This record gives sequence, C-alpha cells and structure tokens, in this order.
Amino acid sequence: MTAIVWVNLVLAIPFLIAFIGVPLWMTFRTPQTGPGHAEAHAYLAAMAARATTHGGPAADHAWDAARPVAAAA
Repeated sequence: MTAIVWVNLVLAIPFLIAFIGVPLWMTFRTPQTGPGHAEAHAYLAAMAARATTHGGPAADHAWDAARPVAAAA
C-alpha cells in the first residue's frame, strides 16, 4: 500500500474513536432521570378506568363499527 493509504488510516483512527466515544461518554455521564415504569402503568390504568366509566373514545365512533369495510384488491 502506498504512503497516502497509511496516512489516511492513521488519521481515520482518532475520528472513529471520537465518533464512537463521545456518544458513549455522553450516555454514561448523565444518569437516567426520567420517570419509571411504575408511574406509566399507574397512568395507563387510570386512563383505562376513566375510559370504561365515561364511555371512552370508542363510544364516539360507535357508528364506525357498523360500517362495511371495502375488501382489499
């Protein structure tokens, strides 16, 4: 291989390390601060209970259930 190819490979190594290393460093530097899944499950359970007691969004589209669906060609 020529000298230009070797120089190109040597110069590519720091860029590859930065391309992989910087996102990994940013990921591991900050802890996870978002809400846990327990809050999401509680929210979804509350929304499901609310939908069943108040009719929910399905009650708004009850007319759509009786409408025939066109067959796929």
